[in-house]
Amino acid sequence: AAEADAAAARATQAAGRARNLAGQAAAAARTARDAANSAADHAEKAAAAAKEAAAHAGEAVDYANRSTLAANAAVEAANAAAAAVVKARDVEAAARQAEAESLAEETSEAIEQARLAAQAESNELERFNRERTQEARLSEELQAAISSAESALQNGTIEQAAAAGRKAAVRLLDGPGTWTRQAAEYALSGSDQDVVNWISTDRVLAVQQDNVENVAALAAMSTQAVATAAAEVLKTEDHAKIKAFLETGAVEAAAEDNRVEVARILADPSSGTRVRSEASAALDAGTAEAVHTFLWVGREAAVREDDQVAASTLLATGGPYTKAAAQIALEGDTFMLRQFIATTQYDFARIDQDRATHISAVRASIARAAKIAANAQEDAARASEAAAIARQAADKATEWANLAKGYAKDAAKSAQEARDNADAAERSAAEAAKSAQTASNAAAAALKASRVARQAATRAVRSAETAARYATDAAISATTARKQAIEAGKDAVSAAHAATQAYVLVIQAAVRQAIQNAIDNASVPVGDDDGELPPGAESCLTPFGKPIPSGNGATPWELGWSWLTGGGDRSQCFGPNDEFTSLYRAHPHTQETLEYFLTDWVRTGKYELGHTYMYDYSLGGVQGLKWLRDMGVTQPGDEWLTGYTGNHAYAFMGSQKIRMTPIRENADGSVVWRYTAYSEQSAESATRPPIIGYQDWYKESAGKAINGLIDWVSGDSGPGSTMTVLVEFNVTLGP
Repeated sequence: AAEADAAAARATQAAGRARNLAGQAAAAARTARDAANSAADHAEKAAAAAKEAAAHAGEAVDYANRSTLAANAAVEAANAAAAAVVKARDVEAAARQAEAESLAEETSEAIEQARLAAQAESNELERFNRERTQEARLSEELQAAISSAESALQNGTIEQAAAAGRKAAVRLLDGPGTWTRQAAEYALSGSDQDVVNWISTDRVLAVQQDNVENVAALAAMSTQAVATAAAEVLKTEDHAKIKAFLETGAVEAAAEDNRVEVARILADPSSGTRVRSEASAALDAGTAEAVHTFLWVGREAAVREDDQVAASTLLATGGPYTKAAAQIALEGDTFMLRQFIATTQYDFARIDQDRATHISAVRASIARAAKIAANAQEDAARASEAAAIARQAADKATEWANLAKGYAKDAAKSAQEARDNADAAERSAAEAAKSAQTASNAAAAALKASRVARQAATRAVRSAETAARYATDAAISATTARKQAIEAGKDAVSAAHAATQAYVLVIQAAVRQAIQNAIDNASVPVGDDDGELPPGAESCLTPFGKPIPSGNGATPWELGWSWLTGGGDRSQCFGPNDEFTSLYRAHPHTQETLEYFLTDWVRTGKYELGHTYMYDYSLGGVQGLKWLRDMGVTQPGDEWLTGYTGNHAYAFMGSQKIRMTPIRENADGSVVWRYTAYSEQSAESATRPPIIGYQDWYKESAGKAINGLIDWVSGDSGPGSTMTVLVEFNVTLGP
């Protein structure tokens, strides 16, 4: 997760640098446009001089010199206009060259970072392979130690069996199974007889219960079909069937869902050639194992190959910024390449298209100035021709006439160039809009996938927490039973047997809980959006169901200043120990929310673990008076109207979407809930007047206009642009 975050940050920085370079290019292009405008001014002066020359060309000889002077002035002004056009073109070309050099420098730096990321990924893969090899070796050694302990036990050599058992138990302390680890810890803390019981009974029970919990975890994070099949196999309480379900049954249960997913991949126009080939082969094989292997093993390699092909194509055909990004992605790690192909390529395409639009617009302006200059030169030449005729200089008149024809052709050429550039600008603008929509769609799809993945991960963690709690309870029960047996004067064998019986009772309760959890998860599929937070909140949420960490020291006043000036992160996340969160929790509505869920949900028992409930805080209509209260505008004597005075955390957040999710039940009957609050601060919400500002008609009229203006001026990160705030913490309610 940390590597993914770092890669995402690198991609964001690269996009930011691209936007900065584009801005520099735009500034240089504006200089070129100014030069073009100067050329147009000179051309207008030339035209005026030419008209004066033409007006005097047919007059008497006394006016011939005057006509010649006017014609010369026209020529001089026209030539100055033409020179200004040349300068404008030089400036525009220099801007493009400077932009290209800066982009090359930035690309070179980013490639170095990308190579470091790729090397880190390679090192991680090597480490994983080493650990997997080591794990296989340790597994063989573990099996040998267990076999040695079992053989010694069969031969009646208790001490040897206990010694071998302890060696095996030590190796299991870092193993993956919660029950297996807990049983090993218990055995190591006990007598030789406890170790013997572990070898013959407790270890086997722990392995079986770990299988039960693994099936329950599958039910928590899989489709309804798999969850239903898991619940059915758990109901049998047949450990052979439960083990078989983990080995093959889960794959068979997921077969139809997997086939649907493979068909969706084939129908997705963004799927690459290698992915399509592998997906078709998996479907053609006709087995559950084939589609499972493709989705969970072969697909990753196929996607990377297709991504490399797609990035190489963009490297050859894209605009300069897209080419640079493709080059960086090809040098980077798997995540960086996938992110580029799936989402950020469209952002860079939009930058390229915006750049092309701007360049075409500037070049169209220069071409129009060139046309005006050429027309001015033509007019000046015609004026000079007329002046030469007036002076009876036939050769000069012919020369000027020929020049006029050439200038006319130049003007026509420049006019066509202006039209072509204008058309190109229009096409680029349309393509930029299309890329923006594609980028938005890709981001929305990624966001949806992220929400589903987080929900599945949350369920899995919750399942693991339940297993860990029962395993701990089992160890405590076994320890208590053994102690009581010894205090009652029983021997070590009887005490160990009593401990095992107590252990079994807790296991039976854990099995019943696992069955019920599987049934519950089968009835509520992963991906159910009921109670989900808005997409903007996703920027704060962490994977695996954990609350966001503390560490944001910003105060409400600092947030307000950051929002006003456009400084700082536009997505603010506050964890359980942050000052902002402490202030937020002191608000009466927070206390009211907790009291409501304690009274109406915990004590009635009508909640469902893992289900998210809504309890929003609204300032709509006359409720806008609450904002005056939270800002401390009202006085203590006004409590009859507004309740109490002063809570700047609530004042800054305003209306909020509040979600409560029960995540764990404690042995004393209390329940741990996840409290999450989310709000958005925009120019409209910050400037609305109390009461009327919270009416729908105001939001849709003045409010929408205000936000539209700020979006146009500041974009996504400037002064007054929208800021999101998320507060999250766990709270225990009850009993």
